[in-house]
Amino acid sequence: MKLHLSLLAVVCARPEKRIPIELRLPSPLRDATGKPTDVSCPCPQDLTLCNPVTSQPDREIFGFGSEGWNVSTGFDFDTISTIAWGEGGGELICKAHANNVRVVASANPPLTGNQTDIDAFIADTLLSVQQGFFDGITFDYESPVSGYDDPLNAIYVDVIDQTTKALKAVNPNFQTSVCAAWSPLGIDGRFYDYNSLAAVTDFLYIMCYDTRSQVFYQCVASANAPLSICQKGVQDFINLGIPASKLVLGIPWYDYDYPCEGEMSLDDKLCNLKITPFRGVNCSDAAGGEVTYAGAMNLINGGNEAATVGEVWRDSYMNVQFFNYELEGKMHQFWFDDAVSLGPIYRYVKEMNLRGTGPFTFSQIDNDPDMWEALKLAL
Repeated sequence: MKLHLSLLAVVCARPEKRIPIELRLPSPLRDATGKPTDVSCPCPQDLTLCNPVTSQPDREIFGFGSEGWNVSTGFDFDTISTIAWGEGGGELICKAHANNVRVVASANPPLTGNQTDIDAFIADTLLSVQQGFFDGITFDYESPVSGYDDPLNAIYVDVIDQTTKALKAVNPNFQTSVCAAWSPLGIDGRFYDYNSLAAVTDFLYIMCYDTRSQVFYQCVASANAPLSICQKGVQDFINLGIPASKLVLGIPWYDYDYPCEGEMSLDDKLCNLKITPFRGVNCSDAAGGEVTYAGAMNLINGGNEAATVGEVWRDSYMNVQFFNYELEGKMHQFWFDDAVSLGPIYRYVKEMNLRGTGPFTFSQIDNDPDMWEALKLAL
């Protein structure tokens, strides 16, 4: 997967949300002479479904992951507008395009500043997008830089700008986006040039999750993405001069399970965390582990007979649920978002007239109907 090797190294110990190997933009197909290989449309019943989607939604519902799209009740294709990290060249393309839903691939460009490298990356990306019948690409670089004046920022903007222009020269309906930290103010050392990144792409996807990657105060378990944090992040971007129409607010459809340190009972609401540094800060959500929303429901409903689960509380300020459970003599605290806690965030997206919202990931709720229904509040 040569298109992705340049950014796979991460200068930190904390697990990052890496693009699954099977969902990375594949290397383009070429024959022995280097000539591009012809690829057949996977939608023989309607060949037009292999063309990029041309319609624009009133509100972008942009989320990640395509696993389970055709299982049980499947995804709500009447609500979704874009699936990122989706599988190209297969049945998903046909289903999504039949519902005017875009499928976009991952893209990790070279940051060498070498024009030869950039030209090769763009050529391969264009061919891979077309061969997979994708609708565009999303960029997700999360490594730290030394500051806003780091030369890497200009290199990152330039390669994205050139790639976007090349894609839209082929088809103006191709979509490009950049994943952004929950705030532009140097979160986790990501002092990126967000004004320029927004200017050279269709929009920024604000990752309002993992907001406790660096905890500067009491080292205890807490919510992943409360409304107040998402609101602050959005306002920080707007204060930079980035218009609401360029902002898609990403939210989590996954939760955090934290092992608690010291003596604790099922009735205690404070869970002290093990000191787990991340990028120079001693306390981090890396002390816990990510669990899907479906996993939380399974635990609450007795899916793990070895676990003793306590009462489920809802924090009165953050509006997020949490509970304790004991497993093999160890106490844990579990924080999870649901339709009730995410509903106000979706309404905020609509009130602020942001370009949209959407989860990381579509695949983590086991197609829970309440979660899909709450998402419609943003429309």
